[in-house]
Amino acid sequence: MKNTIMNVTKFSLCAVSLVMILSLAACTPTPNKGNTGETKQTESSSAPEKHPDPTAPELDVVSVYNVSQDGKTLEGTMDAVDELNADTLVALLIQYGVLEEGTEVVSYEATGQPSSEDVGPGVVTIPGVEIESDMNEYGILNLNQFPDTSNQMLLQAVGNTFIENMKIVYLTIQVNGETVAENLSMADAGK
Repeated sequence: MKNTIMNVTKFSLCAVSLVMILSLAACTPTPNKGNTGETKQTESSSAPEKHPDPTAPELDVVSVYNVSQDGKTLEGTMDAVDELNADTLVALLIQYGVLEEGTEVVSYEATGQPSSEDVGPGVVTIPGVEIESDMNEYGILNLNQFPDTSNQMLLQAVGNTFIENMKIVYLTIQVNGETVAENLSMADAGK
């Protein structure tokens, strides 16, 4: 009986070992036939090299925020403009349906250097290191009209667009000189 158990155990171990060897052999990559280890250089194609068009205009990439269809969140979109200024941002906000057709910039002014450590999205401050910033603390956007001055999401969409692209920390929005939103700061688009 002892011999039978030993024989069965030996047979089982041999069978398991054989299965393992076969599975490892099946997973091992096989060399390509005729591969001698030499690397062949392929002939270069006759396609011309591509070079950037020197006459193409340089565009500024901008973020444009608009209100989602359900009106509960802000959505950000990337676009490009020939020249980044208040007028081109307002034109994009009209294009994306945030502002109404015919909306124009009466004036835009950005003043002051950021006085706090919160100088905008993606900016890191290092204590004890003086870094010149191209950011301004306050921006005042004066428009000739606004679709709904009580709609906080529309105001924030305009605010986010100007804060991010014009590099300011706070934005005040006016309509014909009358303040409708004061010191808006950047709000997360997904909220």
